[in-house]
Amino acid sequence: MTDHSDAVTWSRSASASTLGRLCQYFQVGFFGGMTLLVVALGAAGLALSAVNGAYGRLALFVLLLLIGGPFSLLYVLPLVDDETVRSSIRTWVDRTGYDRLRPLPAAVSVLAGAVVIVGSVAVSPVALLALFLVVPVGTSIGMQMVNSRGEIDPVVGTVRVNDQSFDLEELAAISVRRVPGTGTVVLRPSYATKTRGVTAPGYVSMPRDVYEEARPLLEAAASETERTIRQSRTERVVLVIFGVGTLVGAVGAAFLGFERGGDARVILSYIALLVGCFGIAFLALAAREP
Repeated sequence: MTDHSDAVTWSRSASASTLGRLCQYFQVGFFGGMTLLVVALGAAGLALSAVNGAYGRLALFVLLLLIGGPFSLLYVLPLVDDETVRSSIRTWVDRTGYDRLRPLPAAVSVLAGAVVIVGSVAVSPVALLALFLVVPVGTSIGMQMVNSRGEIDPVVGTVRVNDQSFDLEELAAISVRRVPGTGTVVLRPSYATKTRGVTAPGYVSMPRDVYEEARPLLEAAASETERTIRQSRTERVVLVIFGVGTLVGAVGAAFLGFERGGDARVILSYIALLVGCFGIAFLALAAREP
């Protein structure tokens, strides 16, 4: 944290807290394990094709490796050779703190991730789909709570958080939640106009000591702003009804899939997960404005 012209600034990577590091290891394990399995299966396919004399299949594998999609050499090599891309990756890694992870735990997490993915495939396709939804979304949310950088400038009257900003005069109210064990405070701003709340940040995370320093500025700005438009009670009720209804439909589809079994279980389970995501989104929209 630094001060410049009465401005309050902060920058904190996810690796600075235990929660953030755990989320990063989970992500490394999940995506690294998936990459390890793809590479292992590809190498095994090439080796078996060569040993069995299946040269047509071998040629197909080589063709897919060269030009077979966004992860083929045709797409990857130009990105690796691009200095701008490499610089962007280095900046992102430094900002998020992935470069501070220890190699041994990262390697163990990759192996564990590969085992979990294989195990989920053995259990049920539903388990694999759930894994693909829960791990990336859950770890991203956890990292966002502790990975933040921003500035509150009372002279200019602006708040900048990551890549978003808003004026202090637009701040109508603010609620505070402290994340236990992380030294992080999560703020939920409410704005004078509903349309501003769509483009401005819905949540702001910052270290606890930074919040204590910025608290008088935020409370003073909120007390001086009159909220001109509130989310109507009818809108919130409708969103809640849609959210609960879609969640009930998702549960029903899941139960129906398990009863029928076979291909119907896979299809209905996928539909249940998809519909459930929409239900959560509806409820999140209903809760966005206090």
